[in-house]
Amino acid sequence: MNGNRLLTVNNLSVSYVMKKDAIKAVDNINFHIDKKEILALVGESGSGKSTTAKALMRLVNQPGRIDSGEIIFLDQDLLKLKEKDMSKVRGKEIGMIFQNPLDSLNPVYKVGAQVAEAITLDKIPRQEAFKKVIDIFNDIKISDAGVRVESYPHELSGGMRQRVMIGMMISRSPKLIIADEPTTALDVTIQAQILELMKNLRDEYETSILVITHDFGIVAEVADRVGVMYAGEIVEIGDVFTIFENPEHPYTGLLIKSLPRITKKEGRLQVIEGNVANLADLPEGCRFSDRCPFVMEICHKENPRMTERAPGHFCACHRKVK
Repeated sequence: MNGNRLLTVNNLSVSYVMKKDAIKAVDNINFHIDKKEILALVGESGSGKSTTAKALMRLVNQPGRIDSGEIIFLDQDLLKLKEKDMSKVRGKEIGMIFQNPLDSLNPVYKVGAQVAEAITLDKIPRQEAFKKVIDIFNDIKISDAGVRVESYPHELSGGMRQRVMIGMMISRSPKLIIADEPTTALDVTIQAQILELMKNLRDEYETSILVITHDFGIVAEVADRVGVMYAGEIVEIGDVFTIFENPEHPYTGLLIKSLPRITKKEGRLQVIEGNVANLADLPEGCRFSDRCPFVMEICHKENPRMTERAPGHFCACHRKVK
């Protein structure tokens, strides 16, 4: 057992039952997160990233279901816990930041009261909880924290609301934070501030973070390692520097080439032709074969297995890159 290991996901599969068919949104994925590590799961919309995040929290709602696998967190399998025990893990041990903070915050309560409510779950007196809220707001760079705690969600900007949600998640000192598209709908300046804040949280609170995103630019800014998802599968995973310098899977390479550049020397942005594979009608063999510029005959017949291409760098592709 790796003493630095915080979370290990083994052969996790999640399906959505539609009439008589079960559509597998997450198919037999494996990954881990170490203590104080930031792992990014990246891929296009519909690749299974958010479903994976919800599965880790056991928040997959009907018609979804977790079919199989293990989610080992602090040496216990979360899938085997009773719901009352799992509810003690949510928030306290694992926190989650959703895409739209305005949907997550109650519009009729002041933001300070909402964060304090989370703190009082640990039997901390309310007056002491409010003092802690102000300290947290200062830590997450909310100016005039003593004033902002009295604000309602609609009185704050999108960036401020996202900070409040981050403050709520760290208020109970979880060991893992899941951030699902944490910078969606924020302008680039605020995005940079939120990403910098997340890195600081890792260092100051010793919190591991799972970032769910479709943007490789965010990956480059914050991640230690990155897993690339496509059509419910993880097709490549490894150290962020290795992935950027030597992407083995064609899909990973195309995602990186689609990043905007500061200069025009690279020419037009790369476009990934076609659409994400239909989970209800997956192609035989590799799920990326219909869009892959390096497709071979075997790709249409066999789905490639994940193999280790270099220490800690795994890829599922028939193509061998020298």
